[in-house]
Order: sequence, then structure tokens, then C-alpha cells
Amino acid sequence: MSSTVRAAAAPVATLPSTAGLALARRLAPVLLFSDNEPFLPSRVGISILDAPGRSPSSQLDITFEGNVERVIEYAIWWDWDVQHLYELEHIWLKLDGADRIVGVEASAHGGKFAMSGPDGALPLVDGRITLVSTPGKHAFTATAAEQDKTRELTEICCVELAGRGGLLINDMFRDAIGPVSAADHRAVKRYLQARAFAPVFRFGQSLDLGKVEMMSWDELAAWIPGRVHDILAEIRAEQPLLKAVFLDSGDTLVDEGTEIFDDEGYVIKANLIPGALEMVEALAAEGYRLALVADGRVRSFETILGGHGIHPHFEVKVISEAEGCQKPDRRMFEAALKGMGLGPDDAGSVVMVGNHLERDIGGANQLGIISIWQSWSHRRSRIPAHAGEVPRYTIRTPGELPGLLAEIERQMARARHNPALA
Repeated sequence: MSSTVRAAAAPVATLPSTAGLALARRLAPVLLFSDNEPFLPSRVGISILDAPGRSPSSQLDITFEGNVERVIEYAIWWDWDVQHLYELEHIWLKLDGADRIVGVEASAHGGKFAMSGPDGALPLVDGRITLVSTPGKHAFTATAAEQDKTRELTEICCVELAGRGGLLINDMFRDAIGPVSAADHRAVKRYLQARAFAPVFRFGQSLDLGKVEMMSWDELAAWIPGRVHDILAEIRAEQPLLKAVFLDSGDTLVDEGTEIFDDEGYVIKANLIPGALEMVEALAAEGYRLALVADGRVRSFETILGGHGIHPHFEVKVISEAEGCQKPDRRMFEAALKGMGLGPDDAGSVVMVGNHLERDIGGANQLGIISIWQSWSHRRSRIPAHAGEVPRYTIRTPGELPGLLAEIERQMARARHNPALA
């Protein structure tokens, strides 16, 4: 092939005609997937470029080398990458004037790379361009041996980092998809974390791309935002998440040993436990719904928590002075549930975090709320008086709570995905 390269210019893609789609289908590559790859592509958008230009479906420039006369671009859609909702990868077949394949490029990790075998030849198997897809991530290589170069990173992505990206929103679809809530991102994370897998690097799963539903890129681009919203609707309906997080205050958020009272007995100043503010901010950023469920006087909490910037993060505040009762009285927890728009049947999807075994843990347990004892303080009993005061989980510091809540939701997701784990 000549080394002459025609530089990229303005986009010169044409809508594929019936004949163009037929050609794209006839020449479509074969894709090889890991034996345990859970995510396969479902649609392909076709563009045909008759001159160098910007890819219609990516930010990459397509060049024409030597005797290349046109390029078929395959924009390949996956509902899922192991790290995020939806994925587009690309293959570009470069054709000469007789529509013979004279070059192949494909995408990998945001870049575009020539696909060729060790001897520089086209990656052909039984006369078909055949490419290998990275487990879970779908980046393309010409040979299975090349996948070994990134094997360690791939394994980390498929296990420890599964779901990390939530819903991927790139600039191309940002306006069409619109805003997505933090809770939606969290639901997507949990969905994928439940489907984390240790990839095998045997690529015996074969897919003829010509048998996948094909359309023009414009048609696929118009379809994608609706598809994303459909998936989100399914996830919202099916993915179990914690519906609320109830937090105590004294020795859970606030260090009771630092409280200063005025002459009327109101707390006018106190320090937070180290990490408490960061914990609340992290939970709010993840879309958890927070309620304060605490014994004490309303004005004290407004002064302390408001002064530290925590107060606005609570959707509901249930204070014993206002309720006329104290924990472990079930009315405190029932008021918090009601304030969140929840009922008794939702208790198993709610957590209560507190320092007091009798009031916080015993009160939560009697309603079936998931109890989490924070053992940071030594000011209260650390030994349950009876079985009803035994916490479901224990943490030592506020900083441990976000990770624990994530693990609880992962357990919920795994149980839903695999009922044998329930």
C-alpha cells in the first residue's frame, strides 16, 4: 500500500443507500469475545465516507491512504460496558475502487489503531476480517495475544472497578439524554457491580456483525437517547437500593464531649466527629436520602448541625422534643419513614446509624430497619443488653459508612441478580 495519505477535512459521510447497507453487511467483520463475556452488541450504525473527514460518530479523523476510495464505518452499540451504561466502539473498513478491503482500523480506549496480524497482513479468518474484543471493555485488537498486554488492567476493570462510571454521558448525547440523578448513577453502579466477573482470555464466543441489526448512523444516533432512558427506567424499577439513611447526632455526627450549653440548656457549640461532615457530603453526592433521627432539642440541632453545614443535607428531621417521645419509641422511626414517604414495608430497605445500643439499634431492630452501630464513643454501653440490641452491622468511624452502604446495596443487587445468594 502506498504511504500517501490524504488529510482529513470536513466530514464527507453519506447516508448509506440500500446497496451501501448491503455492502456493509456483506463485508461486516466477525468479532471474537471472551468465553464468559456477558455483554454483546445489539445494534450497528453505518456511515460511508467517500473522502477523508471527521468520523460522524466519534471525535476521530479518518484518513485515506494509497488506493483507498471509501471507508465503511461501523459504530457498534452496547447497552453495557462492565464499568458503565452504554458503549460505542468502532471499526473502519478501508476499500479500494473495487470494494476490496485494503485496510482496517478499530477503536480501543478512545483511540484509533490499525488492525493487522504479526506479519502485517489483514486479520482475516476464512476470508473475513476478524477482531478480538477486550472482556467487559470491548476495545479491539487484531489478535488474542495482544489482549495479554492489558490483561491485568482488564481484570481490575471487570472486578474491582465494575460499575465505576455509572451512566456514561459523552458530549454527543449530553443534551438529548438530559440530567441524570445521583441515585440513577448509583443504581447503574450497583447493577454492574452485581455482574462483575473474572474474565477468561479464551475467545471462543463468535459474533458475525453482519447479523446484528444495522441502520444508518443517523438512525442509531436518534435511537440512543431513548434507549438510555428505557434502560434507566428498567434499572429504577428493578435495581434494589437503600431507600433512606437515618442518622443519629450525638456521638454519631457530633462529639458529645465537646458540647457547650447556654443557661437554658441548649447546645450552642460542639465539634463534629472527624470525618462526619465528609461522610454526609459523600452520601448526599451519591444520592442517598438522609434523615436526622435524634433525641434532643430542636434549636440545639439547628445551631450545631447548621453551623457545620450538615443541616441542609437532611430531607427529614425527626427530633424527640418535637415528637414528644424518645428513641427507642417506634414513633420516632415511624415519623421518619412517613416523612420520607415510606411505610412499614420499606423498613428493610432503610438503615439507622447510631451510637446507642438501646435507643438507636434496639429501636431500629423492632421495626425491621437495618441497624448500624457506630462504636466510636465509649460513653455508652458497648454490650447489648439482649438480642434486640444486637446491631446488624458495626462501624468504628463515620468514614466507614459510605463503603458499608455500598456493600449492603451490592449484596441486595447480587441477591436480585442471583436469588441463590439471597
